[in-house]
Amino acid sequence: MSAFTGRRSFRVVAAVGVVVVIAVIGWLVRPSPPAPVVLKTGTPQHLVTVTIDSLRLGDTAVDVTVTDRAGAPIDHAAVQVQAIQPLMGHAGAPISAAANGSGRFHAPAVSLMMTGPWELRLSIDAHNGVDQITLPLWVGG
Repeated sequence: MSAFTGRRSFRVVAAVGVVVVIAVIGWLVRPSPPAPVVLKTGTPQHLVTVTIDSLRLGDTAVDVTVTDRAGAPIDHAAVQVQAIQPLMGHAGAPISAAANGSGRFHAPAVSLMMTGPWELRLSIDAHNGVDQITLPLWVGG
């Protein structure tokens, strides 16, 4: 094998190695889709878990699970979700969350119109009084 052929083979192998390294680095640093945000809270009557599909600008799904203090699902409640941006005075209309069984309720499109601090206000009417819950959120860009 001549010196020219050996250098050429080395360059090809080195170029392939560089491409592989760049591809691996690109795969490692690629942004992953945001994970759902899970918030837990409670009232004297209920335990509440709120799952926000994607905490981003625009419309996002919000799921609410309501149980009694012993953990039994509350299926007969009326749940409303409202997003409020307290610094700018933005507030969406309250959205009725549809019951999905086993104490789960789904609001398909809660609007988060800008970045910054938000409050997610829940109203839970389980026919023995209405619980009002406010949860803080931070929406990033």
